[in-house]
Amino acid sequence: MSMKKVGSIEIYELDENLDKYTRKEREEYINELFKQEYQGKEISYLLNGEEIKALINKTTRKNFTQLRHSHGQLETFNEFKKRQDIAFSNDFIPLISNANFKRQSLEHYAGQSDSHRQNNHWYYFNKIIFCNDNLYNVIIDILERNGNYYIYNTKLKEVDARALNPGMISTSSTTNIS
Repeated sequence: MSMKKVGSIEIYELDENLDKYTRKEREEYINELFKQEYQGKEISYLLNGEEIKALINKTTRKNFTQLRHSHGQLETFNEFKKRQDIAFSNDFIPLISNANFKRQSLEHYAGQSDSHRQNNHWYYFNKIIFCNDNLYNVIIDILERNGNYYIYNTKLKEVDARALNPGMISTSSTTNIS
């Protein structure tokens, strides 16, 4: 288990013994971590200058272990596997902590069920991480319902380093970031 920081970017290293475990064994381990260690933990975020505490609950776990669990921004299978591998190899809490607020929206779309017709708010946070020679955007969706905040899901999206800072980062230099 290894995570270090270079500037503002967190660098995650995957467990070198990762190949010794099947995908099913890894998922079972992650589920147990969520049940035993992460369930009920609150993560602090800054929202419009105020601290909010978002709860990790059973919905967080369910959505974390599902592929394509969110409408809108979908992960590829490789991004999903990388997210699972990071959670297996490292502590999940740093992965979703220290993220920056990006935007918010009210929940509204055609054909909503009664439970979704409430005045739910969605808040979207993200940060950039580096893992196995690639940059990823960690996207955290937080649901506000009745004044309580819940970490609804997390996703990884691979980021082109040149798009972050054109001219300063070349493809070959990103592999030497650590």
